[in-house]
Amino acid sequence: MRGGVLVLWSVLASVAALAQPTPRSIEAARETASSARNVCRQVRPFYWEVGTAEGRVVGESVGLLAPSADKVMNIASASKWLYGAYVAEVLDGAPRPEQDVPFLNFTSTTPTLAVRSNSECEARGTTVHRCNASNAIHGPLVDYRPRRPARFVYQPGHLSAHADLVMGLGDATPRDLEEALERRLPVDLAFTSINVAGGVRMSAAEYAKFLRGLMKGELKLGGLLGTSSVCATAACGNTGYSPWFPKEPARYSLAHWVEPDTGPAWSGGFSSAGLLGFYPWISKDKGTYLIVASEHLLGLVGKGTSTPLEKTPSGRAVLCGRLIKKAYFSGQGQLQ
Repeated sequence: MRGGVLVLWSVLASVAALAQPTPRSIEAARETASSARNVCRQVRPFYWEVGTAEGRVVGESVGLLAPSADKVMNIASASKWLYGAYVAEVLDGAPRPEQDVPFLNFTSTTPTLAVRSNSECEARGTTVHRCNASNAIHGPLVDYRPRRPARFVYQPGHLSAHADLVMGLGDATPRDLEEALERRLPVDLAFTSINVAGGVRMSAAEYAKFLRGLMKGELKLGGLLGTSSVCATAACGNTGYSPWFPKEPARYSLAHWVEPDTGPAWSGGFSSAGLLGFYPWISKDKGTYLIVASEHLLGLVGKGTSTPLEKTPSGRAVLCGRLIKKAYFSGQGQLQ
């Protein structure tokens, strides 16, 4: 029996050793991120970071005037993951099937919220409710429960309606939203607009703290990653709007994406890519995180909802991140 225990410990030790990053895996990730021949060139200037639940393993700035880990930037739709985690904390890790889940996985029938084009959503001192009301989002909650079959539609109204009608944040200003999220999450952030789904500014260093909180289970959403997910692209039958790569059968969970798992360790996982090029990701085993942090304000000029994802700052950050992940896990630079 004692020999069997020794063998078991030997196997576990070998697995643990294999899981540790090697100098070659770190160098391969660096070579990939700084390559002038792959898609990462189009993401410049950017900061990237790979780490574990215990902290950063490697992180560097790439390109002229590239941001640092502490540079505060607009993270756009990466804000959604933060809101999902906030809700999970308030509800003690138990989102309700009718009151919460349809809004968090974007299957509610809430009217589209046009944050940028409406003055009530941009006015100084505005509130979540005033922004919603100006976009015909009034409630009651039952009006927005999903029809059958439920249909995924990617738009910020789901979270804004939920904040107003379910979480009691209707009277919240951007500053109130900051305080609400910071009371529940271990991060420093700011809301530049009333857009719950896309108005956060924060640094990669602070977002990494959030990811590590999910990985360690210190945040309730960490145990819910990937749950209550729905088909979110045309590749698996979705008929609503989706910004994801249409040929990939991605799913959408509680305010975050579940990426297609093709087998290798660097595929699949959980993410929340932002429109301007901020891409946070956690591996499917919750053992590794990655952030690609860029802020391409001019990268959206001339682009709309019909623009292929790979031609946007968001899509390029995702593709660059995938190459860095593959290099890190395989130890082979992805230079083209």
